[in-house]
Amino acid sequence: MFGFLIKKSFWDLWDNMGRIFAINLIFVALFLGLYGTTFLAQYSLAGATIALVVIYLAFIILLGAAAAYVKGISDFRPSEIKSFFTGIKETWKTSLSGGLLFSFVLALTVMGMRFYSGLGNMIGLIGAMFLFWVFVTVNLAAIYYLPVVNRLNSTFIKMIKKSFLIFLDNPFLSIAVFIGIIPGILLSVLTVFLIPGPAGILLWLDNNLRLLVYKYDYLEENPDAGRKIPWRALCLDDNEKIGPRTLRNTIFPWK
Repeated sequence: MFGFLIKKSFWDLWDNMGRIFAINLIFVALFLGLYGTTFLAQYSLAGATIALVVIYLAFIILLGAAAAYVKGISDFRPSEIKSFFTGIKETWKTSLSGGLLFSFVLALTVMGMRFYSGLGNMIGLIGAMFLFWVFVTVNLAAIYYLPVVNRLNSTFIKMIKKSFLIFLDNPFLSIAVFIGIIPGILLSVLTVFLIPGPAGILLWLDNNLRLLVYKYDYLEENPDAGRKIPWRALCLDDNEKIGPRTLRNTIFPWK
């Protein structure tokens, strides 16, 4: 399954390079605004702080809209870029809720680590290690949040719960998917966050949940199947839609 996840995510990205590029330009503009706050801070620290908060909240909201948009790409039905902006209205609440909750957990972790590290004893070490692994678990569950919002839409609490349950049911896959984000980030830095950028990484995460939904649908229909999942059969339709690729239609997909 993981191999097909890599294959599908690559071709989805390749076939929709222009769309991914356009969405990432919006995030690049935000990053430039973030850089601009360093100059604003020289004249008004309060103004720079407000600007930082606004940019951070805008980033969270746009991230949710991008996640909703790339779901269409993952489902082989990409739409016009303008639907990204209309999607902001539909996703901003769940995006902000999840983003602010994660920010709260991050702040608690940082403060807690500083507190326990300052104790300088075994209790402090145990406390710091506990917080570290809690934060790691939250991060691994967080990779499912936006895909869950778009594919398994429910109440906020239930979406958080589903994110953790999916991670706990697929711990090794979740770790592999999380590690898979790292080369995406490195490549993004080299391309000034244009490819794959935030949108490409979100596409990777959405494809992961898309394939896992196949698994859960199969287990619902075959409760006695256990852990033996016929991934080849479940991914057959997607594989046929991707189709065989040659060097020519890789470089010139419109031909």
